[in-house]
Amino acid sequence: MMALYPKPSGAKFAFFQLTFLMIACSLIVDSVNGFFLLGIGIDPKLSASYKLLLLVLVLFQIGAYSVRALAALLTCILLLLIGPAVSLVETLDVGAFINDFITLLKVITAFIVFVYCVLVCRHWPSLLQKYGKWCCHLSFATLSLNLSLGVLGFGFSSYGKSDGEGIGVKGFFYAGNEVSGVFILFFGTALHLLWQKSKFGYFLFSPFVLIAGLLIATKSAMLSAAVLIFAIPLFNERNRLLNLTWLKVKMMLPIILAGVVLALVLVPLLEATGLWERFVWFYQKKGVIGIIMSGRDEFVINALAVFQQYASLSEIIFGFGRGGLGLITKDSMEIDPIDVYFWFGIAGGLFFLFMLTIFTRTSYLATKSKHSLWGPSVLVINLILFGVSIIAGHILTSGMLAPFIGLLNGMAYADLCRSDSTDIIPNASTKVLS
Repeated sequence: MMALYPKPSGAKFAFFQLTFLMIACSLIVDSVNGFFLLGIGIDPKLSASYKLLLLVLVLFQIGAYSVRALAALLTCILLLLIGPAVSLVETLDVGAFINDFITLLKVITAFIVFVYCVLVCRHWPSLLQKYGKWCCHLSFATLSLNLSLGVLGFGFSSYGKSDGEGIGVKGFFYAGNEVSGVFILFFGTALHLLWQKSKFGYFLFSPFVLIAGLLIATKSAMLSAAVLIFAIPLFNERNRLLNLTWLKVKMMLPIILAGVVLALVLVPLLEATGLWERFVWFYQKKGVIGIIMSGRDEFVINALAVFQQYASLSEIIFGFGRGGLGLITKDSMEIDPIDVYFWFGIAGGLFFLFMLTIFTRTSYLATKSKHSLWGPSVLVINLILFGVSIIAGHILTSGMLAPFIGLLNGMAYADLCRSDSTDIIPNASTKVLS
């Protein structure tokens, strides 16, 4: 029997509406900020200021719902800041510490938004999903518009120069790798919603997903496009996800056909986009691992050598901070779990694993629910994003993606609330989120 929830009204509901309006407009702000950065060469700090205002608004509401939850989050932030604070004392570089603080906020924003959604679900789980769906629609439209403008010759390239000689399109967004993450989020949710509504529409839309991935021209986007198309129907089998079904057998035929087609047309497509030469160069110089990691494996090897030579006990435990790491080697390995450990120490690494576990568990349990609205898509998206965060980075350390990752997992949690299955975080749900 479904629980009865209070009718939305008052200041809390007004703040709730404002929060979702800001999340929905987030990609628009990122586009405008990217235009100023790459088009004019001016950094207005528009996106950073907007995300900071959104984060303050969310934290304020978390405090209004649960003081204990707010205290736990602030304690977590202070714990993760120990390494950067030690680096500040040693270097007296205030600018580097501020940059470390901003980086930390990017890392923790997804979890903060998720905690906010969990608390809101006590009052309005259906409303959270309604407003969240609206955020997904507007964000998908914003991304699609940027890609369309890129095809028409406006905006910037994913790689190289932005004067027509680069590779791939990303519209007016600043970071190509982060656009790949946004693509996974919103083309994934679009495919899921289409599968629920019309199987025929799903298969009509699928080629456009592949084309969009090729247009962005990052490995993450191209591979994720194919995975999304085949995974969404399979994960929508929900409680039969791990069983052998006719759908899984039927899906094998298009997978084989797609493999044949790709074998015939992939090389010409990659040559047309300029990526073939890039792959050949990486294969000759770096091998298969080099193609997959794009040289990030060498970053890690060099960083580990420097780490063993220069790291003190406190830095091993609490991290260097991004600024401190930049003094001895590259300030980012572009592999999220390794970056988070180097920047924020053991606590950072454990936080990454905790967030991965919570998000995966939430979406998996929601997927198994027969009447889940968002569980299957969120589980697929989580698995792909976590994979990309390891081979390409810029996912869980991205301020551009963070609010949406937290929101989508919050919508999966709302599925569990609607089916009266709210105990997804044993013990911790009452200790941390209440």
